[in-house]
Amino acid sequence: MKRSFSDEERRCESLFHLLNPCWHFYTPEDFPVILTCEADFKAAMTLLAVCALSFPNLRILTFQWMSNHLHITLSGTEKDISSMFAMLRKYLGKHLKARGRIIPIASWAYNLRRIKSLKDLRNVIAYNNRNGFLVNPDSTPLTYPWGANRFFFNPDTIKLVENSKETLQHKVIRGLYHTHKLDGFTGQTILDGYIPPAVFCDIGSAENVFRDARHYFTSVSRNLEGMKDIAKEIGESIYYTDEDLYGVILKICREGFGVSSPALLPAQAKVEVARKMYFEYNASAKQISRILKADLALVKSILPDAGSKG
Repeated sequence: MKRSFSDEERRCESLFHLLNPCWHFYTPEDFPVILTCEADFKAAMTLLAVCALSFPNLRILTFQWMSNHLHITLSGTEKDISSMFAMLRKYLGKHLKARGRIIPIASWAYNLRRIKSLKDLRNVIAYNNRNGFLVNPDSTPLTYPWGANRFFFNPDTIKLVENSKETLQHKVIRGLYHTHKLDGFTGQTILDGYIPPAVFCDIGSAENVFRDARHYFTSVSRNLEGMKDIAKEIGESIYYTDEDLYGVILKICREGFGVSSPALLPAQAKVEVARKMYFEYNASAKQISRILKADLALVKSILPDAGSKG
């Protein structure tokens, strides 16, 4: 028997309180590029797994690697998080050095924001799980490969992990991180060339803070206001697809100006909406031009700095 909405919300609230304290861990998006190829990303995936498994009191709910930064949603103590990151940075530095990469890895730092509520936790999970999709046109929040996102509400992917016969070999782990100190992780399940998130992430708990799969999908595909609020709070320059922005702007047109599409906005209203798109949603000049059906040169004259975004 299906539970009522209020029963589901109470269940989710109870789980949130059990998970506390929860955190949004993130590294700066303006750091130099760290991961440059598929081999780098696979090494980073396995290394995060090894570091997470080294701190069993930490509970990683989801994460996503980008080329130059990392997002993690997790539960645990600040001390354990600091120690895990120190371990991650140390062995990632060894991997990069062996590849001849000169990266100021010693200055790579992280920020930690305490998650305040169930709504906040849902937004952070969704934000993290759609991070890669925003910069990778060949991915969706369900398929971006360098995070836990593709395991959410996806029993077929979980089954692939359960059925995998490939395991991590000590020669591989020594070759990646140039130490014998991680030999204890030999034998961990490997899928697609790295330890998959299902091995070390508490995806079940992350799923269960949402009422159901539909609720989760709506959060990652439609909740742009929640994404914008998080980006603003952590100082990250999040970019939206045209499809994302069009839905938001359509709502603004209807509720704020009484027209059914952006193309029907009066001239002054277009200027107002263009400014809103630029300052609140980080839209580029080309996006503003496409969505508002406005001349690109005119958009750039109204918002001179918008041209630098593309």
